[in-house]
Amino acid sequence: MLKGCGLSLLMLAALAGGYMFAFDQVFPRPEGLIFGGISALITFFCIGALSNAWTAYSDWSLISKADFGLQLNDGCKVAVAGRIRAEGEPLKAPFSGKPCVICEYDVSRKQIGSSNSDNDQPASDFAGFLMTPCKIQTSWGDVRLLGYPMVEEEISDNCINTSEIAAAREFLHNTQFEDRSGIKMVSVLSVFSDVWSDDDGRVERHMRLTSTPIDQIIGPDTETSAQRYREILDLEDAGDDFDEDLDDDLDDEADDLFDVLPTLIEKRVEPGEEVVVFGTYNEARRGLMPRKGSTTVNRLKRGTAQEVAAKLRTSVMSNLIGGLLVLAILHGVIAFAVINLAEPKQVPPPVDNDVRLILPIERFYV
Repeated sequence: MLKGCGLSLLMLAALAGGYMFAFDQVFPRPEGLIFGGISALITFFCIGALSNAWTAYSDWSLISKADFGLQLNDGCKVAVAGRIRAEGEPLKAPFSGKPCVICEYDVSRKQIGSSNSDNDQPASDFAGFLMTPCKIQTSWGDVRLLGYPMVEEEISDNCINTSEIAAAREFLHNTQFEDRSGIKMVSVLSVFSDVWSDDDGRVERHMRLTSTPIDQIIGPDTETSAQRYREILDLEDAGDDFDEDLDDDLDDEADDLFDVLPTLIEKRVEPGEEVVVFGTYNEARRGLMPRKGSTTVNRLKRGTAQEVAAKLRTSVMSNLIGGLLVLAILHGVIAFAVINLAEPKQVPPPVDNDVRLILPIERFYV
């Protein structure tokens, strides 16, 4: 993960340096440097789109190979499609209590006075990863899932019922958390490496990312606030006709309650779901397990093989066409600007020192 981020930053720096140097030769400063930086950024995103197109094409190819009969060779990347099942008893999600085989949870506080937009995700206070040994049931046999997968297109459930909040409070009080608060936050990336490279299919990591007391995150009156908030939502969903003033009062009350409720997020993969998992096959363990030190981890997509393949085809075309089209437009604009607007820098002619020395002597003799 760190290696991938470092390479991306290095590529962005190289693009910025190249474009800014080229533009600086034909445009005055600082316009040339600004245009060069903007062009480099757009090119960087276009290269990212083309890279995504290649990744989607590779995944699509793996699914196509599986349709014609999958050969599980040790150390090879494969796509496995089928229903995911627990090898034993499934897990119970910490807040909702729903059965699952994979669960990622996150606990955070809303900031008073902040926007209530769903896109505004506050900093996490607690987070964790849970996974039970599981397998993907296919038409030609079972394949174990070893190593916590990256769940793409994950479904998040915000738990705001009174029972879920009570369960969350009990869970936080009764669970032993790794302290990753303060400067220890930088070590969180190592946790991802550990869970992705797990080799037995059982993962349980609980992290505390703040020193804030639990009672300040989920206060004693939180359940009452949640109950009242749900009542207001139920009234609005029922479509009852309120007078305008009462409706505004209820909206204001709902906003105030929403500001004090904690955010309890569960991202679950439930037993029996149709999934497609991309990973490296380990013949000795008869499952998908990343090799030690590899940056290639298991990736899980929801849906049948046909559904996932259709999405991948769309992703290939959209990223490929979009990336190439934007690149063509960008460099067309650059060519037009260079031909019609550029003012090459004037290089002063070299000074002939001999002339400057001889002229005064000629004047003297004349």
